[in-house]
Amino acid sequence: MLITKNIKPADVILQNYHLIPIISRFGIKFGFGDKNVEQICKQYGIHTDFFLEIVNAFNDKDYNPYEKLRNMSLSLTVSYLLKSHYYYNKVKLPFIENLIDSLEWEEEDNVKNKNVLKKFFSQYRKEVTEHTANEETEIYPYVLELEQNYNNTGKTASSLLEKLKTKSIKDYAETHDELNSSLLDLKNIIIKYLQPAKNQDVTEQILIEIFKLEKDLTDHTELENNVVIPVAERMETELKNRN
Repeated sequence: MLITKNIKPADVILQNYHLIPIISRFGIKFGFGDKNVEQICKQYGIHTDFFLEIVNAFNDKDYNPYEKLRNMSLSLTVSYLLKSHYYYNKVKLPFIENLIDSLEWEEEDNVKNKNVLKKFFSQYRKEVTEHTANEETEIYPYVLELEQNYNNTGKTASSLLEKLKTKSIKDYAETHDELNSSLLDLKNIIIKYLQPAKNQDVTEQILIEIFKLEKDLTDHTELENNVVIPVAERMETELKNRN
C-alpha cells in the first residue's frame, strides 16, 4: 500500500505497526483522530512530501525514495537523521541494556555471563555514540554549510573553501562498516557462545531488538549513502568549479 497525504496515520499504523518508531521520530504523538497525513504534518510543521518518502520507504522494502529525497533540501534529511540518533542513543540502546541487566543464570554463572555480554554491548554502544557524535559535530554541520553556500549565488565563504581543499564527503562513507562488524560480534556471542539464561524469553527479546536495531541502522546508512553523500559531493564539485 502506497501511503499518500490523504491517508489517516491511524490507518497507517494499524496496517504496519513497525512504523510507530519512525512516525514518532517526527515528534508526532498518538491521538490522531480522523486527521489525514497532510493535516497531521501541517499540525506539527512537518514537510509532508519528505515525511511520505520516509514512511513509504520503511513501509515497503521495494519503494525507492532516494531520487525524490535528493531533490529536496538536505536540511530535511539531516534533521531526520539527527532524530534517529536520539532514538538510538536515548531510547533503543538503553532499552536493550535494561533487558541485558534483567537476564539471569544459575548463581555461579550469573555474574560471569552477564559481564561478558555487557562488555560486548558496552563496546558497541560506545562505538555508536562516538559515530553519531562525529556526524553531529563534523559531518552534518559541514553538509549544511555546503548547502547554504551552494544555494547562495554570491561568493563562497572562505572558511568553506579552505575545507574543500582537504575535505571530501566521500571519506565519510568508510566509517559505517565498523558498526556492522561490532553488532555481528554481539549477535554471535548471544546465539553461539553464551550459556542459556534461565529467562530465555528475555534472551529472545534482546535478539529481536538487536536485529530490529540493525535493520534500522542499515536503513539509516542507506539514507546517508544514497542522499547525503551524493548530493553533498555534487555540491562540493559545483562550489569548487565556481571558485
